[in-house]
Amino acid sequence: MRILNVDDQSENLYYLQSLLSGRGYQFLDAKNGREALDILKTEEVDLVISDILMPVMDGFALCREIRKNPKLKHIPFIVYTATYTGDKDAVLARKIGADDFIIKPCEPDELLERIDNALARKDDPHRFEQAETVDDETVLKLYNERLVRKLEEKMLEMEAEVEARNKTLEALRRSEGILKTVQALEKMGGWVYYPETKKIYWTEEMYKLHDVEINSVSGEEAIRLSMSGYEEENQTKLQKYWDEILKNGTTYDLESWFVTPKGRKIFVHTGAVAEWENDMICRIIGTFRDITEKKEAEIRQNELTQQLRQAQKLDSIGQLAGGIAHDFNNILTVILGYTEEVLNSLHGKDPIRTEIEEINKAGLRAAGLTRQLLTFSRKQVIKPQLLDLNETIENLSKMLMRLIGEDIEFVKDLADDLPKIMADVGQIEQVIMNLVINAREAMQMGGTLSISTFAFSPDPAFSARHPMIKGDGFVVLKVKDTGCGMDLETKEHIFEPFFTTKAKGHGTGLGLPTVYGIIRQAGGSINVDSSPGKGSMFVIMLPTANGKNEVESEAKAPMKESRHDELVLIVEDDASIADLSAKMISRMGFNVVQADSADKAMVLIEDEGLRPHLIISDVVMPGLSGVELAAIMQFKHPEIKLLLMSGYTENIISQHGELDPGIPFLRKPFTRQELLEKIGEALKHEGPARAGSGA
Repeated sequence: MRILNVDDQSENLYYLQSLLSGRGYQFLDAKNGREALDILKTEEVDLVISDILMPVMDGFALCREIRKNPKLKHIPFIVYTATYTGDKDAVLARKIGADDFIIKPCEPDELLERIDNALARKDDPHRFEQAETVDDETVLKLYNERLVRKLEEKMLEMEAEVEARNKTLEALRRSEGILKTVQALEKMGGWVYYPETKKIYWTEEMYKLHDVEINSVSGEEAIRLSMSGYEEENQTKLQKYWDEILKNGTTYDLESWFVTPKGRKIFVHTGAVAEWENDMICRIIGTFRDITEKKEAEIRQNELTQQLRQAQKLDSIGQLAGGIAHDFNNILTVILGYTEEVLNSLHGKDPIRTEIEEINKAGLRAAGLTRQLLTFSRKQVIKPQLLDLNETIENLSKMLMRLIGEDIEFVKDLADDLPKIMADVGQIEQVIMNLVINAREAMQMGGTLSISTFAFSPDPAFSARHPMIKGDGFVVLKVKDTGCGMDLETKEHIFEPFFTTKAKGHGTGLGLPTVYGIIRQAGGSINVDSSPGKGSMFVIMLPTANGKNEVESEAKAPMKESRHDELVLIVEDDASIADLSAKMISRMGFNVVQADSADKAMVLIEDEGLRPHLIISDVVMPGLSGVELAAIMQFKHPEIKLLLMSGYTENIISQHGELDPGIPFLRKPFTRQELLEKIGEALKHEGPARAGSGA
């Protein structure tokens, strides 16, 4: 059996063919009534199944044409429709000559049964009795009425479809607008590549990110443009990824620096996935995103982390160095004190005098090293004053020029009206000298040494990048040379004590650590910019001395050793230092009492009624510290004078690194003359204005 299926919807044709092919039917297809009539001119069919509303010729007109043609009128005709149906449609179809009127959807079993019935009545002579009793005019009238109504319904449906389509298009345009905005905000472009045609499509943001005109490149040229922006290593890597995704659909992603045709350098993330269809890659979809800000933030974070680690490491080393220096100072105090006592007891031609002097010199050198360690660990006693950095540099200029020699050009660029800083002038001179000496040694074949100064007020962006540098205004000192420079590993260690690149015996490794300690104790920061063969530049930032007043120190006449009869209480837990100090002070003409702790000193004063004129106390001791003892005395016995001594001064230095002026301080190791002068200073000192000063 051959069935002619007439329908303008291909899915309907496919459905009927799939349903009936299993029963041995053969099919011919037509998209409208005119096409069906052309097929019937050359092909024999046993049944026509037709939709109603179709372009060119509808189903009703096709049925009328078949029934009017003597050669075709015997063919069974079934109307099979889903739209514009009703009882009157079924009546009209039968009057025109249809054998059956079936409404979609119809159960498969029922549909097959009704097709079988139509084919069984193919030779029934009474099939067309109803159609033949209706004249053409009546049929045409009914047909037109039904057709007009169907067209009206179709128009309404089409209007609804158009409205729905317009809403869909509007939603699509809105989504495209949102997508463009999001891509612009995220700096992310998208692309689609079709392997079969080798065509590639870019979003607008892709063109913007590549710094090219929109729609100016396509296809292989666009791929080449994207590839060429990467470094050679990543070009090779990306080409490998591209070959793999084309062959196997392997997903990839890559982060790398990228240079646009205009030379703009950005850090990007690019990636792609393959989509498959019928076991073939139909397209590749990818993204290209500018993540420069994220990368720069990571770099800044890593730099800050490295700075923090370096600062923590140096602080830890400083704590160790300070502790070692403190212990050595106690030992050196005894060594130097007794060598001085021995020297004072020997006449000028004594045969052992030379040996004792050598011991004294070695002790003094050791004391110099411990002072450098204390400076690095920011536990050195300083005398800050208002300081003009330009003036300090000018005062050193002649000495600096002699230091560097004639083969090195010396350039100064000192800013006018430079704000003053609060610092120890001797220490700042030491900083400049150390940096200049290092620069000279880095320029063995000559070069240029430049020193410059300027004022700097950090903005919020600078403060965010350098959170460890705090302050509203700074004086900046730059010392730059054209020497051999330093590699990264050297830069990471230059501020560590005893690290040196000099030959053995040509440096202690304490020069730059001392510079670091001085600058940090002054509340500043120091950084170095250097690379091999390109010289070095040290940048020092020191806070300006806004609102600070210079403290004038009174000139003190040296105190002479004579009989004084004043009572001095020595509070020292180290017996060797206590005994040495007692001998020295006794020989100066004072009466001496010792206590090996602040607690015992309190017992002597409070319980036993001892009233010394002067208390000389170590700072760090078991139990009460020297600072705490001093605070109690200032409150309860302000008439008692005080002198503190220590191998380092961390506990009696204020937040700004300045020694509390309320109590004189003696640094260990000390000489007899230094001890005598400090005692004189303490006895003449009026004491602090309020109780607790120096705590």
